[in-house]
Amino acid sequence: MRAGQGGVGNRALASSAKGVAAEIPVDAPWTKTVFVLLIGYFSMTRSFAYLGIPSWNIFVGEVVLGYFLLLGPRIKTGRWISVVMKAHSLQKLVRRFWWLFAYGVFEVLRGLRAGHPPFSSARDLAFNYYPLYFFLGLWVGLHSRRFLPRMIRALAWFNGVYGILFILFLNSVPSTFPGVSQDVAPVAIFGEPTFSAVALIGLLVFEENLQSVWYLFIMNLFVLLGIQLRGEWLAFGIALLLWSWLTKRLKKLALVGCYLAILFAFVFALNLKIEAPRGRGGGTVSAHSIVGRVLAPINPDLASDYSADYQMAEGTAMWRVVWWAQIWFSVNAVPSRAILGYGYGYALGDLVPYLQDVFVRTPHNVFLYVLGYTGWLGVILFFAFQAEIARLLWKVWKLTGQPFGLLFWVALLSFALFEPCFEAPYGAIPFYLVVGCACAPILYLREVSDVPLAGA
Repeated sequence: MRAGQGGVGNRALASSAKGVAAEIPVDAPWTKTVFVLLIGYFSMTRSFAYLGIPSWNIFVGEVVLGYFLLLGPRIKTGRWISVVMKAHSLQKLVRRFWWLFAYGVFEVLRGLRAGHPPFSSARDLAFNYYPLYFFLGLWVGLHSRRFLPRMIRALAWFNGVYGILFILFLNSVPSTFPGVSQDVAPVAIFGEPTFSAVALIGLLVFEENLQSVWYLFIMNLFVLLGIQLRGEWLAFGIALLLWSWLTKRLKKLALVGCYLAILFAFVFALNLKIEAPRGRGGGTVSAHSIVGRVLAPINPDLASDYSADYQMAEGTAMWRVVWWAQIWFSVNAVPSRAILGYGYGYALGDLVPYLQDVFVRTPHNVFLYVLGYTGWLGVILFFAFQAEIARLLWKVWKLTGQPFGLLFWVALLSFALFEPCFEAPYGAIPFYLVVGCACAPILYLREVSDVPLAGA
């Protein structure tokens, strides 16, 4: 078996799924709903997350989750969400989720008691209840086992086309969502595509003949570089290295790296450039600017030789590092705060002078986000929950040879250390949906199946 190739892996899964109810059609309502959510969140990010009635704080993510919990799918033995939480193979995950959720409620109460704004305190609880989307993803993965490959192909098309249009001119469209609170930054109608790495990883894993979809790979690679998110570049690089190790393709990775290096050197020599998206601080997108952005936090003087916009890239890095240091030192300065954090609703931005009275909810680092609001106890609970997801994905890899779930988990965790992810609906919701889908083999392989699916 060629590990990592979607077609072979899925045939192995199908042959091992004896005794399990037949798939519901791929166009079933929940499958279509999850499909739209993933394409929307991954490609349009913040703008898709604000679909709803912003003036009433009603958004698509909460509406879908509420409907799933209250009126979601049923099986013969009861409502799906209740039955699957009793599955033997998921008991450790479920226990860790309830601990994480209960601790989130506790932090909301602490925030209210400390006098933090009630709405902000309650809103921050989303970090602890978004994992419920895992079980919706699991449902879809069980009943449409080709869902992830199909979704990735669609994402590669949509994100590639939309992302190129966004870089070229949609980023300049001034329209914003009406009714958004004045406490947050205006939300553009056309959101920034910041998950091109997911499409690229999926193409590598699921496409048996990558040469046949080379144009999709190039389109999404262009968007990945054009949006200029260094955290996404790093996440993709880490996932690429893990993919080459899991699938024993280090030599192939080195060869691809050489080809890309030659191509980059050619573009660098010609100094081809286009105008950068407005939301990324202006300037240009070129091989020179990419080098400058990478060097700016490390060696600003050298970066200035390659990019006229290096100061912006340097300033962004320093803006975060100073804030991160202040969160670290202020939380650990008091023992009780080190254990429990500041509580939900606290304005973490007030810890540094340049963010006082400015609504910036997240420090763009999931570790420091959790540490700041919930202390070391919250850090332990969150990463224990993530570790259990990783264990399940590793088990899927060992059973099926399908590495996508592991690669996705590693990439998004890496991304979350530099950009909003688990604290934002456009990062957390698709993350839990995808890992839920990827974990489906844990339940439908005959040797570990413990959930009756008949009657869906």
